[in-house]
Amino acid sequence: MRANLKFNFFLFIFLLFSGIIQIYGQRGESDIGQIDFPDPPSYIENYLYDPASDLYYFNTKVGEYDINYPIILTPEEYQELILKEDLKDYYKEKIDAEDGKKEGSENAQKNLIPEIYVNSKLFQSIFGGNTIEVIPQGSLEVDLGVLYTKQDNPSFSPRNRSNLTFDFDQRIGLSLLGKVGTRVQVNANFDTQSSFDFQNLLKLEFEPTEDDIIQKIEIGNVSMPLSSSLISGAQSLFGVKTELKFGKTSIKAIFSEQKSESRSVVSEGGGTVQEFEFRALDYDENRHFFLSHFFRNKYDQSLENYPYINSNVQITRAEVWVTNRTNQLNDVRNILAFQDLGESDNVSSVVNILSPSNSYPDNSNNSLDPTSIGDAGSQLTSLVRDIASVQQGILVPNTNEGIDYGKLENAKKLRENIDYEIHPQLGYISLTQKLENDEILAVAFQYTVGDQVFQVGEFANDGVQATEVT
Repeated sequence: MRANLKFNFFLFIFLLFSGIIQIYGQRGESDIGQIDFPDPPSYIENYLYDPASDLYYFNTKVGEYDINYPIILTPEEYQELILKEDLKDYYKEKIDAEDGKKEGSENAQKNLIPEIYVNSKLFQSIFGGNTIEVIPQGSLEVDLGVLYTKQDNPSFSPRNRSNLTFDFDQRIGLSLLGKVGTRVQVNANFDTQSSFDFQNLLKLEFEPTEDDIIQKIEIGNVSMPLSSSLISGAQSLFGVKTELKFGKTSIKAIFSEQKSESRSVVSEGGGTVQEFEFRALDYDENRHFFLSHFFRNKYDQSLENYPYINSNVQITRAEVWVTNRTNQLNDVRNILAFQDLGESDNVSSVVNILSPSNSYPDNSNNSLDPTSIGDAGSQLTSLVRDIASVQQGILVPNTNEGIDYGKLENAKKLRENIDYEIHPQLGYISLTQKLENDEILAVAFQYTVGDQVFQVGEFANDGVQATEVT
């Protein structure tokens, strides 16, 4: 009798403690209900099937005593519940395998991808085992987005004023270790954020027993280290490497492509001296331009005593216009650009020269002076102020658009020290971004030589209306 009372007392304490845990567990994630206590052996949960009613009964017992009312389930509800529990256990097993948990258990899976067993004696004789093991590690990130732009520009058609595009970006960092039996091993490393291609490695190794003629075969990224100081070994090779052994004779052969190069650097006086070759075709093209033939012809003479610049020219004002590829709406207007404007020599088109050769660049040097449009002797009429009648306004014979001149609608104005820089004494302009082959660059500039002021081109605020061509 005393033993039964003692057992009932501990049963009461256990039920009370279980009720407290259940109450706190329903209050939220911040309560102590999240503590996971292991169930005692006497705590039993089971499902019983009743053929007569075709129902399943879920019972919870402590020893031989029922502590809850049974939960009645139909066969469909039972199957759905069992499926959810199996999926939960499956994903938990995969997560534990990826984190390397449960290594002490005999039946627990250690890796994310299970081992593959091949029941073949031929397979075992070639690879030295019957298992295939693949161990992947890394991460995969994918960014998906939608970019919608709308521009209320009346010069565009209504269909082209709005644009919808998809933005997609992915980052992959993956390393893979594969083993086939005990003789074949595969190592792979791929990272889209790597700085160099040789950092992405792929290597397959086949290593038989020490008594075989073929000691080792490597395919992929291999190396050929040499102990000789006369001939240095090569690194970052991609190809096939074999190691053979005939008795006491060892042979190493390699057939590969070298993906690296070695350079020697000489240090003198605390600095590094390195020789290199630079071809004229590799020059940074379509970014640096002389403003006139005058500055090009005087460039070498001005730098004879560098860093002193022998030039009495000082550029004081400039406007730079370029083809509007980005559909910019601010600081835009129609412009007309001549390649012979202000020149008194090296003129490619048939333009009347008014000033002698080798004079300073100025609008008054030839008949393309934009400040004297319509005057006597000028080869420009007022028709050049309209973008639609530019060709009729140029009186120079055999003048072709794209060669002798270029017209731009809605050209955009570049910002000094942001989009370009001008050397005020040497007379050249450097763009921060190079021009494409079909783009037009137009520059109007003003400079001084002593007390004299010269100007080439026409500025946008020189009394020209915003709707007219400048």
